[in-house]
Amino acid sequence: MDFIPLTWIVRFPLNIQFLYFASSLLIAVAGTNRKMGFWGYLFCSITLSPVIGLMMVLVSDKKKTENEIKKLENGS
Repeated sequence: MDFIPLTWIVRFPLNIQFLYFASSLLIAVAGTNRKMGFWGYLFCSITLSPVIGLMMVLVSDKKKTENEIKKLENGS
């Protein structure tokens, strides 16, 4: 399991670890209104890497609101 970035990051100095987890947290906050939500993007950013988490946030769709869902159901 040495290919997962999380196993590498725990060997780095504490300030690098802080940057890694802080950037993962920021990406998760940016993905709050997206398909996977806060926890999904936080998990992806921590386990894979913040760069991959950011790419996933950028390409994902926004969550549909209740009004948008009702409009789609009514066909208007």
